[in-house]
Amino acid sequence: MSSHGNLDDIGSPTTAASVAIVSLVVYLALFFLQPILMPLAIAILLYFLIRAPERYLFERVQNSFLSYALVLGSAVIVAYLISVVLYDNLSEFIDQIPEINAALDEKLQRYSEADLYGFEAIFSSSEVVSRIASPENIEKFAISILGSVGSFMTTMGTVLLFLVFLMLEEKTLPDRFKSAFPESYERVRTIVANSSESISTYVISKATCSAGQAAVLAILLSPICFDIPGWFLFGTLCFLLDFIPVLGALLATVPPVMIGLIVLEPGSALLMALFLVGNQQLFGSFIEPNLSGSRLGISPLVLLLTVMLSAQVWGIAGAIIGVPIVIIVRLALEEDERTRPIAMMLAKAYEEE
Repeated sequence: MSSHGNLDDIGSPTTAASVAIVSLVVYLALFFLQPILMPLAIAILLYFLIRAPERYLFERVQNSFLSYALVLGSAVIVAYLISVVLYDNLSEFIDQIPEINAALDEKLQRYSEADLYGFEAIFSSSEVVSRIASPENIEKFAISILGSVGSFMTTMGTVLLFLVFLMLEEKTLPDRFKSAFPESYERVRTIVANSSESISTYVISKATCSAGQAAVLAILLSPICFDIPGWFLFGTLCFLLDFIPVLGALLATVPPVMIGLIVLEPGSALLMALFLVGNQQLFGSFIEPNLSGSRLGISPLVLLLTVMLSAQVWGIAGAIIGVPIVIIVRLALEEDERTRPIAMMLAKAYEEE
């Protein structure tokens, strides 16, 4: 069957109705089965993330249980240490809010009385500017993000349970599936292999680049460089939000720039903003594509819709894990000739073999 025939089939009323019904069922399942599906999705992503270091340790200790235990134990210790430093830095930022507000009022007063070629009228409307650059609003934004992350961290018991069973089933499940569904085994094995490779590459490269970008941002904001209050807090937000494509990097950069405009002189604030944008572009446009080999392979419009829909259903956690899910969906659709046109529409670019 030709690709034109496939496109005609997908455009038929019956196929369109089927796609609409399946989409509705999937949406309802994601919404009403969130307590089960979200921990499972997080567990799958964690599984792909820890496989590389686990394989590295397994080659040396020759014990799968020990290698997994070392990786998970190290991850728990690192997460605990980060949470301690984050809590202290967040508390320090909250304590400094009155000083930041005083600096904002002083700067607004100074600029409203200066000759800025007509732009001083903007600063004379101090109430409007104060609302936009309010440290309290930045605090609420940061706490809401951390609160959303903390809310799904409370499901870590379920996540770890799923993760343990994924590790236990990784060797026996393929053989059982082959015995139960011999006709579908090869096609499913291809989908799983392609998905595993793509998701592993995406998760590892994304985590590496997000951590690198967050570390550089935290150093730039720390007392070593520009001494911005909440430097570790903003570094943590950068790491988390960078997992959200399209909008995440922008959301991570705006709050520290706003604080910098308040507590720094204009020249220093501009220099800091240039460094932050350069850091974002370095990791997002050069380092990450080289690590992953290519971009996500998903249309930017599909990415944006995925982020918005998954965030609406599962919050910030959904915005983070929605992209790997749509990658798996595209790869699965691509393996069936009947659904390949849908995969072509989801892809950023499609080349026929």
